[in-house]
Amino acid sequence: MATNISTRRAFLTTAGLAVSGAPWLAAMAGELDRSLAHQVEAAERPVAASIATLAALYGIPLVGMQARLNSEIIDPATRLAPFDAFYRYAELATPERAPFKAPNVDTLYATAWLDLRSGPVVLSAPPTGTRYWNAQVMDFTTDTIANVGQGRFGNAAGLFAFAGPDWTGDQPHGVEALVRSPTDYALILLRVLVDGPQDEAAAAAVQAGFTLARVGPAEPLPALLPLSSAAERFAALDAILSRDPIRSGEQALMDQFALLGLGPAKVPGHLSAAPGLLAEADKQATEAARLSGLTLGRVENGWRIIDRGIGAYGFDYLRRAAVWTGGPLANVPEESLYPSTVQDASGDPLDGRFAYVLRFPPGGLPPARAFWSLTVYHRDTGMLVANPIHRYAIGNRSPDLQYGPDGSLTIRISHNPPADDANWLPAPEGLFYLTLRLYRPDPAALDGAWKPPAVERVT
Repeated sequence: MATNISTRRAFLTTAGLAVSGAPWLAAMAGELDRSLAHQVEAAERPVAASIATLAALYGIPLVGMQARLNSEIIDPATRLAPFDAFYRYAELATPERAPFKAPNVDTLYATAWLDLRSGPVVLSAPPTGTRYWNAQVMDFTTDTIANVGQGRFGNAAGLFAFAGPDWTGDQPHGVEALVRSPTDYALILLRVLVDGPQDEAAAAAVQAGFTLARVGPAEPLPALLPLSSAAERFAALDAILSRDPIRSGEQALMDQFALLGLGPAKVPGHLSAAPGLLAEADKQATEAARLSGLTLGRVENGWRIIDRGIGAYGFDYLRRAAVWTGGPLANVPEESLYPSTVQDASGDPLDGRFAYVLRFPPGGLPPARAFWSLTVYHRDTGMLVANPIHRYAIGNRSPDLQYGPDGSLTIRISHNPPADDANWLPAPEGLFYLTLRLYRPDPAALDGAWKPPAVERVT
């Protein structure tokens, strides 16, 4: 543990203890220095551990974003696209091909990293007819700072600008909206609706019409930050905190991190991390995020619904880390709501050895202004389920659904096909889970007035 031994020695000298000609007094002063240093180290260790654990928790999503930036932009061996350009997934996800875990099969995805260090970047959106589209914009802390899409701006062509924390200019001429990011790097996740495989090519053509253009000069690529160990992750967090302005309301927190040598106001050597302290803090933060994620949201009829405090986190660093750990890049619930369940009405795990039904009563379909869908995933991998009819989801746009005379809808979920497969959603042989997606959900879905029905086992 680093202590200011020279200052303490000077104090002892001033006190007349380290007197020339009295070496035993000088030796005693040295022993006092060493004893005091050990006492200070013992006293400071829990303080350093507490700060380190909080810093690790704070940093989980930031370091996660850095890992994506390393892989998708900085490392030439894995680079998807340059800064300020879309990498496009021009086909719907399948069990064999998916951009990430638990993809939807409703939209085409495209991602883009924005470099806002030298000036704004402008998104050009094409006319999209009546098609749902949305560009979710996240800063480097994973807060969703804007949803630029059909819900707010409709389907006409338009220009939208994004600027970093140091840019002081006005909204560029002809731009409908200017979004300011508190971090130099931001991430766009673009979704464009597809009405089934037959619409895939048309949707891809619309997706290709979304482009990005820089206003200022291009900056050199940032350095790749290694992240394989706890020490490297703390070093990366230090670099991340040091490159962006301190967020409003976080000065006191950054002052605490600075004592550990992190961030723009670091105090080198004030609190030194003892061997193993950083690794233990990293481990504890990771476990806290994992366990906290298991209790996020509310449970209704066996469905876990996270309709508060997701996508924009304020100062709730535990929730932010938990969401990143369980499902990164979450949007705000006002744009998309994802109830999920792993159990049936009796609380037993969903298992492909049995057959289930999900019955939406008359007037009880998922209330969404854009669209809704129900998707089944392998429980252990989060991937889509291969099946003979190539159906991975059912929703309001699914063709040939059979509704009851009263407007009710019964979806059959099983591994083996039922006698009538019109409303069949194939499941794997083993454990699985279900996710409902409501895009632009009605207030009834957000305030709890509407609840998804329980999944009922029938065999």
